[in-house]
Amino acid sequence: MSTFYQNQRVKEGGGVSASLSLLTRRLSGATRLWFYDVGCASFMGAALLGLLMLIPIFLFEKFVVVPLIISMIQVSVSVAVAWQLNRLSATEWSCLVPEYRHNIYFQSVLIWGVSLLLGSGLCLYIDTQGALSQLAIATTLGLGFIYLCLIKPSTYYLSIVLYLSLVTIETVTSVIPPVLLLLLPVISLVLAWMIWQKVLVSGWHPDARTIYHNALEMGGVWLPSQNSYRYIAKLESSLHPLNFFMGPLLSMLIIAMPLFTIAVALIAYLFGLDVPVLFLLVQFSGVACVMVHWSRIQRWQAVEALYMLPGFNGKQGMIDAFNRAQCKLLLLLTLIMVVTAAAVSLVNPAITTAIWLHFVLSSIFGCGFILGAGSACKTTLQLSATMLIIIAHSAWVSSSLRLLTEESHVWPWLAGDLIFVVISMLTLWFGSKRLWKGDLV
Repeated sequence: MSTFYQNQRVKEGGGVSASLSLLTRRLSGATRLWFYDVGCASFMGAALLGLLMLIPIFLFEKFVVVPLIISMIQVSVSVAVAWQLNRLSATEWSCLVPEYRHNIYFQSVLIWGVSLLLGSGLCLYIDTQGALSQLAIATTLGLGFIYLCLIKPSTYYLSIVLYLSLVTIETVTSVIPPVLLLLLPVISLVLAWMIWQKVLVSGWHPDARTIYHNALEMGGVWLPSQNSYRYIAKLESSLHPLNFFMGPLLSMLIIAMPLFTIAVALIAYLFGLDVPVLFLLVQFSGVACVMVHWSRIQRWQAVEALYMLPGFNGKQGMIDAFNRAQCKLLLLLTLIMVVTAAAVSLVNPAITTAIWLHFVLSSIFGCGFILGAGSACKTTLQLSATMLIIIAHSAWVSSSLRLLTEESHVWPWLAGDLIFVVISMLTLWFGSKRLWKGDLV
């Protein structure tokens, strides 16, 4: 490998211009590889969403949840790197394209390294006890996950377990001996070296190809056979054709989000932590809505396959069925917020009736805006603009919570929620008229 880079320097003639030329080649196609590939984009999108969520948190100086979000970003980037390395092992042609594998290796190291440096800088800035330790644990877990995926590609299916482990990362940090925490950077360096040695001799793997195709259909996660689960099958059926492009990942999110929220709320209650679990639930509900249209746009060729399925009365019938499924999803996410917020209020007295209603209404108009705007989008660039909706929505919810907690000026905020609900319903109606307009004959 070192000989390759030496030859490249000799070929370019050395100097700053040669280094810039080599850097440009190494970054060639990075946007398309990391943010357009469905499997990788799901996790890179989660990392970017985590960065966006940090904006209102830093504005209002609510640093308690920052270590968890930084750890999530590092884990998301690690899973994305594992996906790219698995993709190399799944595609036979990867060794035939000049410099393709070297570009992937360079971009993986660069993105992962930038994520680690950014996380470390933020942890030092907030100066919260245990922040760097949590990031160190997340880094070690991420590197261990990448290495296990290289050894056994089916480990990639356990990516959801890696995310769920973040729930206990703060507790683990408090019970791990300080000596072991000091050894984590050394363990991470050893894992990085082992990954590099494995990558140098890696080649095509039939199991990696199977996982690659499954992840394209399922969004990078694994679920048991739905034939054994009547209720999951009914949920899948009721959301068709909304989940046609996304696969069972949508059902998994719907089931996992409330369970995850309640579990974190219980842990926070037992250990006396202040974790804004309902705020996170609102954000993840919006992410689920974004992913619905992200997968639809990414898999635009599958629209014709959906159109050919029986059960639709022409093109308009398919559009009407998709819009009805969107309304069902919005209703389902609202019911999840209603029940989950009520359950969390049992262990968190700070969740008053006004805050409960605020979260419910915020969930309605946030998801409504995203689903409506997503329906009108035709390209990923247009859909990326919906991230601005998530940022604005996060700013609205976080800024209003402070006043709602103090029980002062409650009704103006709730009136604003109701106005946004009406506007979001108009957006959803407008988007339903723009969905697939001109895409099918």
